Amino acid sequence: MNKRLLTILFAFAIAIPLSGQVYVQLTLNEYLERVRKNNIEYAAERLNMEISDAEIISASVFSNPYISLGYYTNEFNNMQMGQGAMVEIGKTFSPGRRTAAINVAKSEKELNEILLTDFMRKLRGDAVLTWLEAVKQRQIIEIRKNSYHDQVKMMISDSIRREGNIVKDLDAMQSRVESGLLYSDIIDMELLLTQLYQNISIYLGTGVKDTIYIPETKNIWNSKVFNLSEIIQTAVTRRADIQAAKKEIDVSKLSVIAAKKERIPEFDIFLGYGFNSEVKNELAPAPRHGGIELGVSFPIPLFNRARGEIQSAEVRRKQAELRYLQAEREVTSEVINAFNEYMATDKKLKFLTAGIVKTAKEVLDEKRNEYNNGDIHLIEVLDAQRSYDEILHSLYSVIYDKSMALVKLETAMGVWNIE
Repeated sequence: MNKRLLTILFAFAIAIPLSGQVYVQLTLNEYLERVRKNNIEYAAERLNMEISDAEIISASVFSNPYISLGYYTNEFNNMQMGQGAMVEIGKTFSPGRRTAAINVAKSEKELNEILLTDFMRKLRGDAVLTWLEAVKQRQIIEIRKNSYHDQVKMMISDSIRREGNIVKDLDAMQSRVESGLLYSDIIDMELLLTQLYQNISIYLGTGVKDTIYIPETKNIWNSKVFNLSEIIQTAVTRRADIQAAKKEIDVSKLSVIAAKKERIPEFDIFLGYGFNSEVKNELAPAPRHGGIELGVSFPIPLFNRARGEIQSAEVRRKQAELRYLQAEREVTSEVINAFNEYMATDKKLKFLTAGIVKTAKEVLDEKRNEYNNGDIHLIEVLDAQRSYDEILHSLYSVIYDKSMALVKLETAMGVWNIE
């Protein structure tokens, strides 16, 4: 029996592999600041602002002027009609198109700014949820380890009491089974905790190398009270994705205006100069001479009136309006679900803190006393220990679940009052 206990204890001691990795603890504010500065996906989204600036510059550019050169000769068949050259410079004008394009580009930049804000809202919420899940997992692992150590102590005590008796007693066998299952659970939990640390490193933009960042063991304590109607109104008013849906309508309206500007014909204004050499033909002689040309050219809008472009822009505007209505409904549903989850965890926490944990601990202590007095079997103590562990596990789980529910609710509302 003692050899088996030593084997289990040795296995538990080597459960956590040794490595050269350094663990660095961060506060929540430090963590969020590093996420904002170093998250790779967020950095990629920020580049959309530079793209928007480039598109505004592109829309602001005037069309280039053009120049044409020409040469002609009438010296065929020795007619001596002379030869000449010409040069022409001109520019294409598109009335209203440049201004419309600039307005669209600027509005799209404003849309991208709002979308970047909404991306940060989601990123911050996901990052904090991962943070809290890691803190919760560490706390539960500690509870499991304490329970494991208590069971090992009881096994040692039981082995001393049964010195010289048959080892294959049901109590001893059950104790070994319980300890083995608990040890297996601890291994699985530590694996999950390691994965959470990896996810935190990804949020920080560092990856998993020599340094592993871990959250400080601190919960987001709260006792906030929310009114459902008020927080729905807050979400519809403040959520960045709702604002983005509104801005998309503005962009689509400006795109309709830009499409209508395409119906205005472009025209070219040009200025040219031509030079003719002396004409020596006996029938129609002429001295050297030059001429100036000034003119305008424009297409006749018989076929292309940009009807397709205008119709397409109008349909996109209607799409934007429908997406806005859908966004309002989705936000409302998201807030209601988050509110219900927050209220449910709050009720569960109040139930678990009303005395059930204390009662379970008193039952466990009484069972241990009865066992030490020889009144009951070890199996009854293990049952009481298991019940107490499950209640304690539920208590700490719901404590952090309520904090995570608060994060989800404030993320759904589009506000952030968490520190």
